[in-house]
Amino acid sequence: MKKNGPKILAVVLLSVVAVLMAVAGSGSLLDVFSKNPNSQGAVAPPNAENDANDGNDNESIPSPDNSLNAPEVENDFPIPSTTGGSNRFTQSISLQSPSLNAVHDTVSGTYVIFTHSTDNGAFKVAKRSQTIIKIDSQGNVISATSLQAPKETEYLSSKITLEGLVVATKGENRTFIYTISYDFSQVDILELSLFSQVELFSLNEGFLLFGKSTENTVYKIKNNVVLSSNTLQAGELKAVYDFSNYYTLFLSGINSYSTIKLSNSLKLLSSVTIPSKTLMEIEPIVENGEQKYIAVELSSSGVEIAKYSTNFSIQESERVGVGMGDSVEVFMNSESIFLLLHSTTERLYLVDKGLNFTS
Repeated sequence: MKKNGPKILAVVLLSVVAVLMAVAGSGSLLDVFSKNPNSQGAVAPPNAENDANDGNDNESIPSPDNSLNAPEVENDFPIPSTTGGSNRFTQSISLQSPSLNAVHDTVSGTYVIFTHSTDNGAFKVAKRSQTIIKIDSQGNVISATSLQAPKETEYLSSKITLEGLVVATKGENRTFIYTISYDFSQVDILELSLFSQVELFSLNEGFLLFGKSTENTVYKIKNNVVLSSNTLQAGELKAVYDFSNYYTLFLSGINSYSTIKLSNSLKLLSSVTIPSKTLMEIEPIVENGEQKYIAVELSSSGVEIAKYSTNFSIQESERVGVGMGDSVEVFMNSESIFLLLHSTTERLYLVDKGLNFTS
């Protein structure tokens, strides 16, 4: 079982803060600072697998556009960092109209994705587009690549996966999905229908892509090929769990949420809606050898912590209320829950799998 969600480490946070400070200060420089280049818990980018295509549903995909422009980034690397002051290093890059998109930290380096419209220097691009730079532990920019597109694009999402760094962008009438090797030696491009939002979830093999337009569409992609797809009900995707032989999804709707079980080929296996409750956070647990879930829910009666079996029967669920609140922050793992409830007074709860809590 594998949950895929954002995990931003200390070095990433420091990099983000520094980049935003530089952009806000001048609008022309990207400065990356790091006080802890050897942060623990970073993800090692593995080698891409070359398994054969295991089938493909009849998915309507726009034809590739052969007018994609070649990357403009020149081979002026490495770009050395400077030392001094209280920071581990400082890296300055001249850019025009930069916008920070994402920072991904791995044991082999930090990948910074930004959108810009620079017309000269090492990061020259023909139009406003996305560039990815790789920074080593000493702050040196060791390589970079720009993403190809026929016209200007907007950044949508990115994710570290087994196949490489996956980046989704949006053009005028289509969505571009780039799978980029970690040394930038290979970039594969897949074109899908136009989506307003995209979310990516890494799998043991390939990745899932959720595209939002008038409806939600889920794709299973491997080796730059859409293996299968399905259309889902509208709603905000809250969590995805990979149980090897099936996937469990949680979608938040209007005053309700749903749990959806899909096969490996994305066929619908089951769908259950929990009415009159907003899902704040959910985590799978194993209790006495049985698969269960602990959910933090918000309703008109306040914040409740519920324990469900896999059938998500409300009648069979166990639950405990922790009071009224304007908002709640939840930090969960498979053993315990830290819940910070915001109301007239701040209240912090520690909850175990038996729904026993202290505050």
